[in-house]
Amino acid sequence: MEKRLNPISTRAALELTDDKLRCTVNEYSKWIEKAIGISDLRSRLQAGEEVAAFDFRRDQLKIKWLKQFLNAGFSVSEGSSRRWLVSLVYPTGILALVEVVDGWDVHNEWRRALPPT
Repeated sequence: MEKRLNPISTRAALELTDDKLRCTVNEYSKWIEKAIGISDLRSRLQAGEEVAAFDFRRDQLKIKWLKQFLNAGFSVSEGSSRRWLVSLVYPTGILALVEVVDGWDVHNEWRRALPPT
């Protein structure tokens, strides 16, 4: 995930089910703490608690695949919720290009599962 105005990446896990798209935070970030409104995010993560950045209904998703992420990233929201940027690869540098090429099949699976709306 990446904050659009202040590009700081945070590792997270995406889960797609028949009904939902859920993003679970894997590491502490001050901007994520502010964005999701959980003031004790660090202690929750250290305690092993699962913390969701978003948990959207699949039939309500607004998805846009982003060319600047080489189609390996997208923006997502639900209704009038906050819009999140999700990158399926490390968001900068040569690692991003390597991950895009190596993971092309996986990225295509995500694009098929989450078509633009």
